[in-house]
Amino acid sequence: MSTMSPELALVDPELRAEAVARLPPVYVNAFLEFPRLPVAAPTVRAPGFRLSAALAYLALAIARTAAFDAVVFACVAVLVFLASVVA
Repeated sequence: MSTMSPELALVDPELRAEAVARLPPVYVNAFLEFPRLPVAAPTVRAPGFRLSAALAYLALAIARTAAFDAVVFACVAVLVFLASVVA
């Protein structure tokens, strides 16, 4: 016996049988299937903006690294100078 709504159980048996016969079949694992997505044609874009953004990021990264290295070098030089003066 299949599960029916209470409304169908209250109507006459012929209408109930007809309504149940018109119900679509239920596939238990239907939620596991996904419809195939349409394949879109690849679009070709000019790499100008992305390339310039990448080059700007590279230049910024090099400048930041050089500045940090200069600060570290200066700190180590000052520590070595102070150590040589004290000793």
